[in-house]
Amino acid sequence: MKIYILEDDTDQALLLQLWLKEKNHVSEVFETGRELIDRLQVKQPDLLLLDWNLPGISGLDVMRWIKSNGHESIPIIFNSSRNSEEAVVEALTLGADDYLTKPVKQAELMARISAVSRRYSKVSQNTDTSPYEFLDTTNEVNMNDEVISLTEKEYQLAKFLFGNEGQITSRDVLLESIWSKSPSLSTRTVDTHISRLRKKLHLDGNSGWKLVSIYHKGYRLIKL
Repeated sequence: MKIYILEDDTDQALLLQLWLKEKNHVSEVFETGRELIDRLQVKQPDLLLLDWNLPGISGLDVMRWIKSNGHESIPIIFNSSRNSEEAVVEALTLGADDYLTKPVKQAELMARISAVSRRYSKVSQNTDTSPYEFLDTTNEVNMNDEVISLTEKEYQLAKFLFGNEGQITSRDVLLESIWSKSPSLSTRTVDTHISRLRKKLHLDGNSGWKLVSIYHKGYRLIKL
């Protein structure tokens, strides 16, 4: 996996690179947000590790740029010294896939990277999602030539459900996978997004797919 690291602390960057190399990942380090933005316009990585506190453009501003310039499909994990609940919630709300506070532990970082990667790769392993075609760069789904716009979290939720076709998935698992169990959110958030997704993607059975509620257990997407 190709991973870009935004980190202005040289020792921290070298340590992260060492850990990633041990797991056969390839990484590049960028000390400023501007350097990373310039690189992203040339080549995209498989995942981004972002620090928040940086000279000039902050890591959060870099993420805002990424989300508004056609790079929404790149998974983002924050690795920051900011450990307040407000900071974590802000980053996750704006689109981060996970948030770790320094000093990060090697095993935890590798586990979070694996979890985020699985989340993004699930749909690509599914051989048949017809009549749906997922458009990662725009958070849209093409259904029989109808382009359906989704919010970022709706899109991630849809990809997760299609990647776990036929399986019962609990609300807690969905909170962990899509929202990283943000402390400001509850299972009601999952229910609301499920309801919107069912309506937008016509997951009532008429499209050949049905998103059903399993009492006290969660949700299951079924191909009819």
